[in-house]
Amino acid sequence: MNTINEIAGLVARLQNENIALKHFNERQAKSQQESIDEMLADFLQILDTFDWAQKSIRERGLDQSQISTKAISRMLEAKKKTLELLEKYGVQKISFPDGIYDENTCIVVGREKDATKKPGTVLSVTKDGFVRDGRVLRSAEVIIAK
Repeated sequence: MNTINEIAGLVARLQNENIALKHFNERQAKSQQESIDEMLADFLQILDTFDWAQKSIRERGLDQSQISTKAISRMLEAKKKTLELLEKYGVQKISFPDGIYDENTCIVVGREKDATKKPGTVLSVTKDGFVRDGRVLRSAEVIIAK
């Protein structure tokens, strides 16, 4: 009888240890995913730099010559490669297939009247947002119809 109680106690202890290890592994995996998400979010700053440079070039009229157009194309090739790298690791740009913003993935930075659009329809994206495995790395910044 004593042996049965010892075995039952041992089984219970092993079950508790197994549950504790499972929880530990889950916390470790979550922490690792958060670290990866943080690193990938830092890469988004590279895309912002490309966007800023492209906008600045246009605003200054520096995109008028054939030489500058080729240089801009080379610069944008690096942006394309960065996007491909992010995609390789599951990072996707937030899109608006129905044209309606989602408050879980967007920050509304402006509202404009547009009689042709329903309220809440995305009129423009001022800063791209990105998700990875359903987690928002960076919210999109949008202007919506009011």
